Amino acid sequence: ELWSLVAGLDANGVAGGYSHLLTGYIGSATFLRTVIRLVGLLRERRGSLVYVCDPVLGDHGKLYVPEELVEIYKEEVVPLASLLTPNQFEC
Repeated sequence: ELWSLVAGLDANGVAGGYSHLLTGYIGSATFLRTVIRLVGLLRERRGSLVYVCDPVLGDHGKLYVPEELVEIYKEEVVPLASLLTPNQFEC
């Protein structure tokens, strides 16, 4: 579980040492929401976190991920990202 790793980093006082977070393909809503929590925690610990998000939702008119993720990206991830790198389909 991602959150177990994050909790361990935080418990050992190293979560605030990260200046950047880069994400790519994420195939489940549960994992994506954990990443959203992670961004919040890292920003809480450091404040100046740069979050680079390549959404990897699909291409050539076809989604690679469950459709429910599109709304999560629109409503929750895009506002958090410092930089987005979508392809033409994902725009």
